[in-house]
Amino acid sequence: MVRPAVSVPLVAALAAALAAACSSSSSVGDAEVVRYLRAQPPDRRTALVADAEQRSRATDVITRGGQPLTLLGPTLDVGAPAPDVTLIDSQLAPWRLADQRGKVVVLSVVPSIDTRVCESQTHHVSDAIAALPPGTVVVTVSRDLPFAQQRFAEEARTQTVMASDAKAREFGRRFGLEVDESGLLARSTWVIDKAGTVAYRELVADQTTEPAYPPLIAAAQAAAAR
Repeated sequence: MVRPAVSVPLVAALAAALAAACSSSSSVGDAEVVRYLRAQPPDRRTALVADAEQRSRATDVITRGGQPLTLLGPTLDVGAPAPDVTLIDSQLAPWRLADQRGKVVVLSVVPSIDTRVCESQTHHVSDAIAALPPGTVVVTVSRDLPFAQQRFAEEARTQTVMASDAKAREFGRRFGLEVDESGLLARSTWVIDKAGTVAYRELVADQTTEPAYPPLIAAAQAAAAR
């Protein structure tokens, strides 16, 4: 049987995440990580590219160190319905955005939790939960494996839900956040209101910097009041 080709960025990302997940500080064993990887379906990147809506490219939105980056997928403006996407939580269970209807959802999207800026962003958003309306669902999204996310959450004692887009990889494409050059997600923050509509978004222009937190908190408070 001929195995499907896997892109170099994807292999590199999985290798880095696997190394982090299997570090000595992780509570997850090597065998469990291997079983999880073997259970995944073939890479869906080719199938996603075939979708005309998801082939759109934007090269004038974000940069890294002054170099333009390419975003793949549609542009979601404030007022647009949020796509119904499924992520995987740290317990390997599906987490569906559509299941959160009736609640305000804050999404903190980071390229990789094992980097300094992403770690700082996750701590800031976790600390902001105390200022958010009761019942707000706060989620950190990345393409790290769930094992790496769980390890980070345990070590850093963060309070956000951790959700991975490493399996189906649909979140990045449907939210227009997949970075073509790296295969990772673009740093951004979002508020999804009770009706499932985008109430706020910030695509961080320079991906080496953190998002603005006061506007995010204010947007979540306004969405809860409606």
